[in-house]
Amino acid sequence: MFDLPFISKIEKAGGRCYLVGGAVIAYIQNSPIKDWDIEVHGLGYQLLSDILYEFGDANLVGQSFGVIKMMIDGIEFDFSIPRKENRVGGGHKDFECELLPDLSPKEAARRRDLTINSIYLDLHDMNLVDPYNGQKDLEDGVIRATNPETFREDPLRVLRIMQILARKGVTIEPETLALCRALADEMAALSKERIFEEWKKLLLMADKPSIGLEFLKDSGWLKWFPELEELIGCPQSPVHHPEGDVWKHTLMAVDAAAQQREFIPDDWKLAYMFGMLLHDIGKPATTDPVTFTAYGHDTEGAKIAAPFMERLTNDKKLIQNVCQIVKLHMRPGHLVRDEAGIAAWKRLQNELRLDIMAYVSLADGMATGGLSGVEKQKPAEIALDYFSSFGETKIEPVLKGRHLIKAGYKPGPHFGGMLKKAYEYQIETGCEEIHVLLEIATNSHSSN
Repeated sequence: MFDLPFISKIEKAGGRCYLVGGAVIAYIQNSPIKDWDIEVHGLGYQLLSDILYEFGDANLVGQSFGVIKMMIDGIEFDFSIPRKENRVGGGHKDFECELLPDLSPKEAARRRDLTINSIYLDLHDMNLVDPYNGQKDLEDGVIRATNPETFREDPLRVLRIMQILARKGVTIEPETLALCRALADEMAALSKERIFEEWKKLLLMADKPSIGLEFLKDSGWLKWFPELEELIGCPQSPVHHPEGDVWKHTLMAVDAAAQQREFIPDDWKLAYMFGMLLHDIGKPATTDPVTFTAYGHDTEGAKIAAPFMERLTNDKKLIQNVCQIVKLHMRPGHLVRDEAGIAAWKRLQNELRLDIMAYVSLADGMATGGLSGVEKQKPAEIALDYFSSFGETKIEPVLKGRHLIKAGYKPGPHFGGMLKKAYEYQIETGCEEIHVLLEIATNSHSSN
């Protein structure tokens, strides 16, 4: 039994606590519980609030939905009262909510999206309450709507299936897939913030995000992401890409990226995964139908990736990083092919840090059937070797404006050109001696 101090207090007041949602799945699978969602039966909202105030500050922002958020002993809990919801409009907030503390777990679970999320854990006796056979579906990997009628009320549930199927399922029950298809015209009612959260879960938590992407195609929801839909049937050279069209390659690449995700810094993980999802998004616009070459698909792809990301998020830094990955994803391979020297790798480091570029190249290579093992791995190995030498940040110019001033130059527009010449020499030769770089800057100024 969990050592949760509020359980006995709630029980003495006539209430009963049930762990619900993904936390129950984690409990069944002996995984760490991350989201502590507790549904309290038998107590009204005000009485529950009064009890919980004994354990800290309760956040009542979800009062209209019977939800209380609070921290207890360093753990974040969401408490809720059983409720019924009726959709009264087209928006995601257009629900009429009725709090019904005396609902049975079976009645309360009926509004939950999937059977695997409709299992309750009684926190008083630690028994599972499973009115919709969610345990069996969880064991079999079957994603099934708990109730078709309530499922239709929120189209976001289709995108939830996108990420849940990839994380916790094997297959989707045919009637549930039909429900999703029937809702395919309703994504316009969803806010981009809610849509983005489901994409984040798919890309950051699924071992095989391709499963969720294939579900989008099968459910008819891929039409809302036309840049991805256009990848289907876009041909590639059978010599270099025997795996198939760009869609197939993208599925393989995003799964390969998920395998490398643990090596990516946390603040880059999402950009890395979106970058791999979109890395070849420029191919439909640039592929020659005869030769199957797609020259310029990297730069074209960066232009296409920007509006795709802008429809999902306002995070400008994320959008910028994703577009940069798309634009540069082939560069490590090209540098190896051209036997480029250290200066070229320094320039790439200044555009996008080489550890990220290494794993971008590796994931792309793992999804490219026409490459040998060495061809897939060598660009990443070299990029990581240089990264260990260069570090995380851009290579800073050694010669600064203060050095020019100290040498007797008056600040002005000419400083930019002088410093640029010195920096180019520094990158090209590796020289970091101030007097040498100052001489280069001086000579460039004299020649002008």
